[in-house]
Amino acid sequence: MGYTHYATRPVRNAGSAYMYNKLAMDAKAICDHAQANGLPLANGMGEAGTEPEFTEAYFSLNGVSDENGDNGHETFHWDGIPTLPDYRKKESEYFDFCKTAYKPYDAVVTAILIRAKVIYGSCVSINSDGSWEDWKAGRDLYEEVFMTPATNPMEG
Repeated sequence: MGYTHYATRPVRNAGSAYMYNKLAMDAKAICDHAQANGLPLANGMGEAGTEPEFTEAYFSLNGVSDENGDNGHETFHWDGIPTLPDYRKKESEYFDFCKTAYKPYDAVVTAILIRAKVIYGSCVSINSDGSWEDWKAGRDLYEEVFMTPATNPMEG
């Protein structure tokens, strides 16, 4: 499968517009800081010359795909108000994942997931194929941006 991060939100309470707006603003701050410090980011497709996308409904990003595939991998996408596809309408949770394969943009993804847990609290469950130690670059980025210790979103 590969090194992947997971976010699950209950259908009955997937968060609010306030939570989404706060996370989108904070995710943009994380992206801006990472890019200012030399980490190339792009739209969800990883297209060179593009920027992470932030809208009222969602945000998405990827590393910049190059000819060797060294920096981009799968799209990280977060919906403000998620919807279930028809074939999953009876499920009780929204499930998203992003396989970063330890590519450099993993630091941005993990920093955003740390922030998502802070903002969404019990409205989101975060898991990963990696350990908290594997999130060191994301923890460091989070702490640089928010000037507060990062807490493990996979606990509690």
